[in-house]
Amino acid sequence: MKKSFALLLVLALSMSSMVGCGKKPEAVKTDNINTENKGSEDKAPETEAKLSGKIVIASNRTDLETNLKTYAEEFMALHPEATVEFETIKDYETVVATRVAGGEAPDLFYVVEPINSSTYGDYFLPINDLAFTADDILFYENGKGDDGNLYVLPLTVGYAGMIYNKQAFKAAGIDKVPLTLEEFWAACDKLAAAGITPVGTAFKDVWPIYPWCGWSEVNVAAGDVKGQHKYPDQDEIYDETMLTSMNIIRDLYGKGYLEKDVLSANWDQFKLDFAQAKTGMFYSETWLPAQFVELGAATEDIGMFPFPGSKNIKSGAGKQWGISKNTKSPELAKAFLTYMLEKPVTAADIPSNVNLTVADPFVAELLSYGVEPLSEIKGDARMSQIINEIEIDGQAFLLTYVMEQDDEKAKALIDAWNKKWAAARKAY
Repeated sequence: MKKSFALLLVLALSMSSMVGCGKKPEAVKTDNINTENKGSEDKAPETEAKLSGKIVIASNRTDLETNLKTYAEEFMALHPEATVEFETIKDYETVVATRVAGGEAPDLFYVVEPINSSTYGDYFLPINDLAFTADDILFYENGKGDDGNLYVLPLTVGYAGMIYNKQAFKAAGIDKVPLTLEEFWAACDKLAAAGITPVGTAFKDVWPIYPWCGWSEVNVAAGDVKGQHKYPDQDEIYDETMLTSMNIIRDLYGKGYLEKDVLSANWDQFKLDFAQAKTGMFYSETWLPAQFVELGAATEDIGMFPFPGSKNIKSGAGKQWGISKNTKSPELAKAFLTYMLEKPVTAADIPSNVNLTVADPFVAELLSYGVEPLSEIKGDARMSQIINEIEIDGQAFLLTYVMEQDDEKAKALIDAWNKKWAAARKAY
């Protein structure tokens, strides 16, 4: 997020450090994967029978407005005196951060920068009294503030991998997924020869390219359990690990293996093209494949495999949800957060609640290739502080770097950011 929004929060609450989310550097539990979704019964607990008031939940899922309305209505049917509304926000990070800074936070919202474990108590109600423990919710401990109270919890977990259209692969004569970079480039050659875009980007919307340049995603895939948190201790924010990933997509652009006009390649058109097998691969997370099915692709025609050559599959908690400390309906908000943890918003969600099970063929395939899921260790506040200080936007920079055709100028862009990083980190 840009420095200006960080400053709004600093001025409002005199905040300090930023601590990232993470988990011990160990294999991620996947016991709740690949079985029938049992869910939980839709009945109101006796203690919640007379819930009343109104809450507003801020969501970034603008594609699910109708679903979210129905979801809220199902809860309200259990609690007729309660009013629950979802507000979907496209530019979520900016809008919610501004509202929070102005004292107008939604009743339920997920953590936005630069809110962190040291400042959870400034924004969120403690939720220690929810009926969950670390045995129930993956990444539970990451929701605790520095004061020891629990403030936020993830509704979902996710895994990063290469999503592919099996019909596109079949049309190009590709009979197995590429698990090495050599096989990946060979697959790209075949897809291009068949008139299929090898790799999609949705460059126009910028954010979809985050796995290629997210410091956490790239480093965990390279086998570094410190993830992004190694960077405050070194002078290069764009080191060899990051450049390896960024240069792959830069080479894809140079070879003509991305969309024909990347600057006009938007998210909605990309998803439609992928669902129709006009695009072969896309690097993202396990929340995405179901959206292609919703657009008409057969479930069996969409799959996932680890990014070719990766040592680990990045695993992590989804958005961390909490209740505004200024909510006027705290009991209703707690009841609805509990409801969301017990009943996934969509069947495509991979729940953080290990007591729920989900049939997800995409996760099952991704994990079948033997590459271990891993999450970075819990964070280093300095990482976010330095990013805010120099106002670096990794996704926007990747777009600029990819589009720069002159290798020397591209290197100069890298050198410039490394110089800024080296200078700024000395103060932290």
